[in-house]
Amino acid sequence: MNAGFERRRLRVGMLTLALAGLFALIGARVVLLVALDGSQLSSLARSEHRQAVTLTAPRGPIVDRFGAPLALSAQAFSIYARPARLLDAASPADLDQLARALGLSRAQLALRLHHSARFVWLARRIPAAQSERVTALDLPGLGALPEYRRYYPESNLAASVVGLAGGDGQGLSGLELRFDRLLRGDPVALVEDRDALGHAILDSPLALRQPAPGARLVLTIDGQIQARAESELSQEVAVAGARRGIALVLDPFTGEVLAMATAQAGQKTDALDALRLHNPAVQDVFEPGSTIKGILGAIALEDRVIDPNRQLYCENGLWRVGGRTIHDDSRHQWLNLGGILEVSSNIGAAKIALSLGAQRYYHGLRAFGFGRPTGIDLPGESGGIVRAPASWREIELADHGFGQGIAVSALQLASAYAAIANGGVQMRPYVVAGAYDASGRALFVHTPQPLARVISPQVAHTMNLLLRNVVQGQEGTGRRAQLADYLVAGKTGTAQMVDPATGRYFQSRLVASFVGFAPADNPRLVILVVLEDVGHGHFGGAVAAPVFGAIAQAALSHLNVASSRPDYSDASVLPVADLAADLDSETPVGSDPALPQLARVRGSGRVPDFSGLALRGALRLAGASGLNLTIDGSGYVIAQEPAAGQAPDGPVRLTLAPFAPHAAPSVARRHESRRGRTS
Repeated sequence: MNAGFERRRLRVGMLTLALAGLFALIGARVVLLVALDGSQLSSLARSEHRQAVTLTAPRGPIVDRFGAPLALSAQAFSIYARPARLLDAASPADLDQLARALGLSRAQLALRLHHSARFVWLARRIPAAQSERVTALDLPGLGALPEYRRYYPESNLAASVVGLAGGDGQGLSGLELRFDRLLRGDPVALVEDRDALGHAILDSPLALRQPAPGARLVLTIDGQIQARAESELSQEVAVAGARRGIALVLDPFTGEVLAMATAQAGQKTDALDALRLHNPAVQDVFEPGSTIKGILGAIALEDRVIDPNRQLYCENGLWRVGGRTIHDDSRHQWLNLGGILEVSSNIGAAKIALSLGAQRYYHGLRAFGFGRPTGIDLPGESGGIVRAPASWREIELADHGFGQGIAVSALQLASAYAAIANGGVQMRPYVVAGAYDASGRALFVHTPQPLARVISPQVAHTMNLLLRNVVQGQEGTGRRAQLADYLVAGKTGTAQMVDPATGRYFQSRLVASFVGFAPADNPRLVILVVLEDVGHGHFGGAVAAPVFGAIAQAALSHLNVASSRPDYSDASVLPVADLAADLDSETPVGSDPALPQLARVRGSGRVPDFSGLALRGALRLAGASGLNLTIDGSGYVIAQEPAAGQAPDGPVRLTLAPFAPHAAPSVARRHESRRGRTS
């Protein structure tokens, strides 16, 4: 009996040890699972019983400087399904109705539903009415979630500036890309719990918090000026047969971009996305041609290589340098800087560049911002192409004087002329005035940012006066940029395009441009117009200058800028002594035909000869004589009373009338003829 008891006790002991060992192994396994694989298994468990769907937040609006919307987000709905549940509950007729409501074929719907995922999108961001037709079917496993769709209420207005947002709410280009983190807001992840069979426990994602909207961007763009720039540019692109056009409008004193327009040949509404994906005004470059001559003149004056009176011989239109011939469009002999700019002499500009030398010209160009990005708040800005001066040969330096061999962006060129217009300061251009959150709190506000003084105020003032000759002078290449009520200063440009296959210039494919500012006597706007790939004969003064004039006239009127040209026809007596002194201080010696008489009339006590003078010259001459004037008409003096040489008896009455176009020689031509006779 004792032996049987011992055997049973042994068996119980062995069983106890076996069970203890088994529990020990289980415990060890549990410890290992918790310690080593616990987080991974927990994640797998959550993924089995939870489904997360991310809802994008409404992107913040983009508005112009007056609050007019350029980009908005509208509520739409996205249709989702749990394929297994929907297919179990829906009949073939139900699926046919669902396909019609979604605008899909039955085959397309079947392809989306026969999916291994437990959650699939059937349609994204559809209109509310369509969503209601879908949800009205009341099918199990089918639902709708609110999302937001980006749209542009003004169609393609400022499209290349605003840019494009993708289907999932991400910025792809323009300001939509540059400020994507601010605009996209705070998305929300919707999480729902499911039982072991995959049925939703919480099937009310709308009960969760809504996504926080993105910031509101307020631009410097003026919608009215932008619309006019786009309209005028598109018309001229079509008329001139250009491939593309660019127009920029800047405030020279702040750097604010009031308009940045792009037009493509044959542009259609369905090409809107392509227009939004690329901004040639900041991302592309071109050879500036003769528009660089205004910058060249400013650099040469600043470095005292030339003064407004110095005469340069322009070789009668042909000049050999560095083994090549430089041509002018017409024959000229002696011209000063004002004349070189007025008639756009390549030879005169080349001689100024050679006088400067490669190092000084290069550093001057860099000071004006060429060869590096301006820093505008837009993505993808090009820095242009200005090679190091050590590689410039003599002919290349000469070519650079009239804008060949260097490449600039439209924004760089407009910003450089803004420095002349504002008195010599390079300003950083910008298009975003500020950003504000949903409660209206300012996230940031841009203020004008001066970068550097590039020329002195005196040089800027002199260049302002000389650039007026380009538009106002009888031989000025930019005469078609004249405005009825405002003085204009600016420069034309025509450059041959480079054939990328051969590296040589096309003979009949040109870039035509005009850049200037108005009113010249109190600059408010700098405007650049560029027409790319126009045919032979489509010079900047012929095709770009008129677009400048149309944009400038509309913009200055919109801004209520006072006229530069008061109406003298109704005036009685003009006390011109003080006015003439001011005019004398504005005009460089040698730029006005009234000046040769000034030394003769001061203190003579006689009435001078006013015949043939424009009003400005007549005022200056009268001031030097101590006379008051009575003015009838406008244009040039055709009669005076008393006659020249008589003693004055009260105000001198002048009768003015416009000359016929061929009867009023320009300042440059009269000086050229006189110098030609004495050379």
